[in-house]
Amino acid sequence: MSDLYRDSRRCYLIDHHSPAPPAVTLDHLDIAEYEKFFDTAQIDSVMVYCKDHNFFHWGMTYFDSKVPGSMKHPGIQGDWIRTVRDSVARKNLEFIAYYCIEYDEGAARRFPEWRVRQADGTPLIRDDLYAKWSLCCYQTGYREYSLSHMEEIIRNYHPDALFMDIFGASLCYCEHCRRKFREMFGYDIPETDEDIKLHRRDLVAFLNKNTYDYLAELRSRVKAIDPAIAITINFSCHYPKEIRDLLDYQFSEPLMKDNWYSSIYARDTAVGQYPILAPGEASQVYNYDREEQYICDLSSIAAQGCRVGMYSGSQHIDGTLEHLEAERLGSVYSILKELEPHFKDRQPVKCVGILQSDASKAINAFPFHPDAILRMKKHNPHTYAILGAMQLCEQSKLPYGILPEGEVSAERLAQYDMILLPEVYVITESTASLLRKYVSDGGRLLVSGKTGLWDTDFNSLDNFILSDLMGVSFTKFHTEYAQNTWSSYIKKTPDSSFNGIFDRTTPPVSNFFIEAECTDAHPEFTFVLPCTACSPADWVNWWSPPPGTETAYPALTINQYNSGSVVYTAFDLFTMAAEESYRTTGDLFKQITEKLNIKPALRNITDIPNILRTAYFEKDDCYQIHQVSLMAHQFKGDVTAVNGGVISVSTPIKEAVVIYPEHKTLPITQNGSEWLIQLPDFTIQQFIILKK
Repeated sequence: MSDLYRDSRRCYLIDHHSPAPPAVTLDHLDIAEYEKFFDTAQIDSVMVYCKDHNFFHWGMTYFDSKVPGSMKHPGIQGDWIRTVRDSVARKNLEFIAYYCIEYDEGAARRFPEWRVRQADGTPLIRDDLYAKWSLCCYQTGYREYSLSHMEEIIRNYHPDALFMDIFGASLCYCEHCRRKFREMFGYDIPETDEDIKLHRRDLVAFLNKNTYDYLAELRSRVKAIDPAIAITINFSCHYPKEIRDLLDYQFSEPLMKDNWYSSIYARDTAVGQYPILAPGEASQVYNYDREEQYICDLSSIAAQGCRVGMYSGSQHIDGTLEHLEAERLGSVYSILKELEPHFKDRQPVKCVGILQSDASKAINAFPFHPDAILRMKKHNPHTYAILGAMQLCEQSKLPYGILPEGEVSAERLAQYDMILLPEVYVITESTASLLRKYVSDGGRLLVSGKTGLWDTDFNSLDNFILSDLMGVSFTKFHTEYAQNTWSSYIKKTPDSSFNGIFDRTTPPVSNFFIEAECTDAHPEFTFVLPCTACSPADWVNWWSPPPGTETAYPALTINQYNSGSVVYTAFDLFTMAAEESYRTTGDLFKQITEKLNIKPALRNITDIPNILRTAYFEKDDCYQIHQVSLMAHQFKGDVTAVNGGVISVSTPIKEAVVIYPEHKTLPITQNGSEWLIQLPDFTIQQFIILKK
């Protein structure tokens, strides 16, 4: 396998979203101009169109193809891909071949029998503000057409990597898909919303199988030509593990609010697979963000340990390039290039692990969008809760990471002081057993809402699978207040140890709550019902009905289980945090971690947690602190110096050194059993090494 992807960290796709020829002539392509762009931008990995992704996904090749039905872009003269390939080889840059898969307007028009079909037989077309694209089905002749293209690319150009965009299996009702579904499950593929919801497990399995089979066949065929080729797909970290495992490295665009959180998710769902995060949002050619915002957004990716990718429409319709974009990219990549030697052979500091579950994502795939890409981009309830969990940890400045359920083991769990279960609807028996041992040995859990109320067949359970750990048993869902802004309120019990704002108010909670019964757990909060359920007849003209009847239903409980502790919130704490419309989630989480005695190896203490982002990494001989100020992001490029806060470390530190933006040594003070380092002010980012 090509080793270049292991070392490259500054990737770029010369992207262009534009109409079909003849509007896009590409008649001034010039390799000398390309090379100047590469040098200015300080790129070490180049992604190049082999089959295009322009505004209508016309599916034009940029090389001479012998595959029947192919259409080469008329503006491409000679062997342009060879020209680019030879250039990047001379410069020892990684060469990534770009191939667009499912959206192919040109192929769909030339071969209408290849189109993805809706249940009524009409073609599925993405038709929205951004695009009007036709989709092609893997089960038709399009399968051989696309696979043959990629074989040609590998055979003729030997790229270091093959990147597939718009990859995934959409819900299709063509005769081939109908036949395959019936062969797999013994009944007709569901068509109505009701049937889709009823059979969503089989439907998810069917679409995952289609995706897996196509990728497995592609992998077999191209590696038979060039075993060194590395294969990746866009949005890879959001696919199930069995699909991720077919890839050589991971590549994704950000889907988790911003680059910082998206990078953490990509990094931790791609352990050992050198993930790239590539945002296009950081720049729009002809509508530029300011350079400071550009640096902030892309540095957020590197700070969390991902390789940095970028794409923007820097190619004009005649093939010339927008060199201002290269200059802006170079302003970021020059900084990251300086820091890259420190990025090798390190691991994120472990404190809080956030459990991620592929099955929990699948169970809530409803409403079920037929377009695979739009389905993926739609916020999944479990993934959205994970985002909220990350945000709470970030605000508390606790080191945290994602723990995919497929990676759970007793050894992995033992690395964390605390595990969060954010709406993990499905928990396997094996994972449940591991969590019991983890808690019994002294671990701490924070469990939210509907966690553990479904089995792997998507059947609802009568009780939480972790009921014994939680010390509560399930009674019922309360959805009668779903039309209200808030489903309920929470109130301290008389002997609760929570304080501060909770002594003075009854804050609202998410759009559902669960009635449960304490078996062993101690209730710290109970629910207060809204005074009415909103309806056409009963309503309020602003916000939500105020608190009414107090109940004995436990809202937040703490249970001691052998040497460990479990906190349960009978509402969706983590989704509340992701929505950012609830005022007290941060304070509630902070007090929970204090009561569970969470004391990380190192932690940033700051008065501006929502501006200052801090990443923590560790090597054998040192800790690394990489900080990014979000001021440029939040205020459209306006920056001013912010204070880096204080780093508290629980082990002796010999030396604290700022590496970037300027080299200097920081004083260290000892306060009992902790070592404190006051970090300096900075504008966009700074990098500090703490030598053990």
